[in-house]
Amino acid sequence: MRKKHRLIGSAMSLLAAAAVTAGALVPVGAELSPVTAYAGQQLGQTDFDDGVGLPWHIVESAPGEMDFDIDDGVYSVEIINTGGASEGGEDRWDCQFRHRGLTIVSGHKYKVSYEMTASESGKYYTKIGNLDGKVEVWHNNMDDSGANLDSSWERLQINKGETKKEEHTFTADKTVEVAEWAFHLGGDGEFTPDKCFPAGTVITFDNMSLIDLTSDENDYPEEEPYERAGILTNQVGYFTDRAKRATLLSDSKKPVDFTLKDESGKVVYEGKSTPFGEDRDSDDSVHILDFSDFTKAGTYTLEDEDGNVSREFDIDGSEKYSSLLYDALNYFYQNRSGIEIEEDFISSGDTKSLARAAGHTKDSAEIEQTWGYSGSSGTIDVTGGWYDAGDHGKYVVNGGLSLWLMQNQYETALKYGFEDAYADSTMLIPENVNGAPDLLDEARWEMEWMLKMMVDSGKYEGMVYHKAHDEKWTALGLAPADDDMKRIVKPPTTAATLNLAACGAQAARLWKDYDSDFADECLEAAEKAFAAAKEHPDMYAPLDESIGGGAYGDTDVEDEFCWAALELFITTGNEDYYDEAAENKFFLDVPNTLGGGESVDSVGSFDWGNTGALGTLSAALNPEKFDKGDVEIINEAIVSTSDSYLSLEENQGYGLPYGQSTLSYNDSDEGYLWGSNSFVTDNSIIMAYAYLLTDDEHYLDGAIGGMDYILGRNPMDYSYVTGYGTHAIEYPHHRFWAHQIDEDFPMAPSGVMSGGPNSGMQDPWVRGSGWKKGEIPPQKCYLDNIEAWSVNECTINWNGSLAWLAGFIAQEASDEGIIVTPHSNGKKSDKDDDDEEEKPTTSKKKDNKAEKTTAKAEKSEKDSDTKEKDNTGLIKLALISGAAVIGLISLELFIYKMAKLKKKQ
Repeated sequence: MRKKHRLIGSAMSLLAAAAVTAGALVPVGAELSPVTAYAGQQLGQTDFDDGVGLPWHIVESAPGEMDFDIDDGVYSVEIINTGGASEGGEDRWDCQFRHRGLTIVSGHKYKVSYEMTASESGKYYTKIGNLDGKVEVWHNNMDDSGANLDSSWERLQINKGETKKEEHTFTADKTVEVAEWAFHLGGDGEFTPDKCFPAGTVITFDNMSLIDLTSDENDYPEEEPYERAGILTNQVGYFTDRAKRATLLSDSKKPVDFTLKDESGKVVYEGKSTPFGEDRDSDDSVHILDFSDFTKAGTYTLEDEDGNVSREFDIDGSEKYSSLLYDALNYFYQNRSGIEIEEDFISSGDTKSLARAAGHTKDSAEIEQTWGYSGSSGTIDVTGGWYDAGDHGKYVVNGGLSLWLMQNQYETALKYGFEDAYADSTMLIPENVNGAPDLLDEARWEMEWMLKMMVDSGKYEGMVYHKAHDEKWTALGLAPADDDMKRIVKPPTTAATLNLAACGAQAARLWKDYDSDFADECLEAAEKAFAAAKEHPDMYAPLDESIGGGAYGDTDVEDEFCWAALELFITTGNEDYYDEAAENKFFLDVPNTLGGGESVDSVGSFDWGNTGALGTLSAALNPEKFDKGDVEIINEAIVSTSDSYLSLEENQGYGLPYGQSTLSYNDSDEGYLWGSNSFVTDNSIIMAYAYLLTDDEHYLDGAIGGMDYILGRNPMDYSYVTGYGTHAIEYPHHRFWAHQIDEDFPMAPSGVMSGGPNSGMQDPWVRGSGWKKGEIPPQKCYLDNIEAWSVNECTINWNGSLAWLAGFIAQEASDEGIIVTPHSNGKKSDKDDDDEEEKPTTSKKKDNKAEKTTAKAEKSEKDSDTKEKDNTGLIKLALISGAAVIGLISLELFIYKMAKLKKKQ
């Protein structure tokens, strides 16, 4: 039998976060050993005296809704909406209070006890069993002899103001390796004749206990927390010839001496810190360590005069970032819908366990009559595309941004001459021997799905359905092939329609040389969608509808109109599209603050609900389509916004191009937004564009600075990307990568970026840590736990941004460029058996810097010659024009004099 370890990581991350918040420091590498609360105790939390609830937490199934507080030594749960069939839900389990991470062993005797008080009279059901509710080993009707286990599932009565103190023993009749103890507090349904409690009831819990009286083999271990390093660095590594900065935790007002040591402990560099002071977003007192002028490759650690030490890191070339690029892109293959995920096409992790059967192979979804829509009905085929995040939803607007990022990544490489990094046989996907660039092949998987989302007839023909997903939220630990929930499609929206128009136009120009028929299909759909959006310009998705899938609401689509019009103009050259865009307030703009939709004043240039800047970035790659004045406006917009991000980095103790803002349209508090890490990478992409346009290396270092934060130079001392860094996250919120709660599921592969710190603290796991909203510094609102969906979610648009940035940095930060490992058979080579394995290549020549300098000089000389020729031509033109003007003046004088003479006569 396997030793229980589930949710140990959750306690670990909780205690770690608490220690980081408190600023506790212990030398990196200190031995951390588990300590047991007391023999036989299976629970991670028995009372709530320290203000911490985890692993106990609430869980809601819409429309069930609860709130909770942990105070005065009790866990208080308020029923806001009971859920249940009469409220449009399912049953009593729409509102639950539960503890997961248990292992129950057949034949073992257990003692279970708890205290519970209710503010109103009601009934409840409590049980211990597996996660899907199909297996129970104990429930509240079972007596100590085991009777009634399989014959009675009635609820227990509790009266208003009563405190129930229950204690029972039972002997398990079966083993449940992944178990939970749950209290059902919700509504009515097939198994529950009436609601458990009226809305507004407050239920308190205390003195919870589950003791294995037979053995202590599965006791819940309380891990001592890891302690963050005293010096925070990019854990993956720095480039030999680029900026290298770290953050030292210190409240000294004076510079601090620091050293750089190699693997042998030898000091190879000495420097002095620059005091920064209190960093507002982390609440840390910090110094900046700059060792940019050290350029020798190797493995190193930083240490200051007070004994603070960093984690180990490398100084080297682009190899690790090239690996990160392809792992980040492999995320998309592994999250494809409608296709088997094969071991041979998985680039990292336990490839055998990550392989899975195809999910939703015949994804037939029912069109919902909602949002005032009744233009079509029945079902449509929505097979294919990418699963959006940790769930099995597929959303056109977020899919649109993700698709645009991937296609833009290829178009950028095409513009700047490193498209070979994405050519056929460079990525692990089934299509990598078809003659088309692999990056475009992966993008096509989503583009073809988006085309299926178009309304094909009737009044709304050409409009695009907003999203497709499960009717209700599914649980963690679910493979896509096992998801049998009813699938629904939400009505068409103007935002979704314009996303298809923009991405279809972009796809058309990229595919024309590889598959002209597909290019034509994309362009035809794009133009049709744009026309339909103009005819129906105000079909909006509400901001707050998130039953079974993310809301992705947007009630302002002026930005999408501008984006789509510019993409269509760039592809077709049709001036009508240019005129449409030129009248728009987002025309050729790159904002550094986002408002509209869910955003109020977000520190960023684009996201799925604010897409105006995307058209400007596409225009920057196609300057030949615009006149000189427009090109100057485009470049100035990108550079100006990049300058604001450089300024942000200089004013952040951890050097990131991001800062606090209003949390949401419905939350006026300030802090870091849901998916804050994606704003860091997105804003870094803007600086990458500035570098490509100007060759100013400040922008290159600025973009790298954003990646430094993501990969470990942050106050949580985490690399927010799985598999990269000495202390990388492990448990992103994902239905299938659910090893943390069930060992039958795999760990996440490498290259998955978490959404990161989120001051909104929307999920009960984060709040169950004992944190109070508004009391934790924004950069520290993070836990690495699969249940912490508001801070540890992963999504296609966030990983698309990571992949774009990783590719840019690998290409531009070293002479090597992107290192490509070919896959000549279309699959991973077996290194042990394949002596003829193709060697990696790079996307740059070794003398690239010299070539780049020569190219610049040649360009300058050519421009000079052109200018000289232009000047000679202008002089000739001026002489001819002058002679013509003189002739005309002479002619006018002659006519005037003749007329005057005639008048006198």
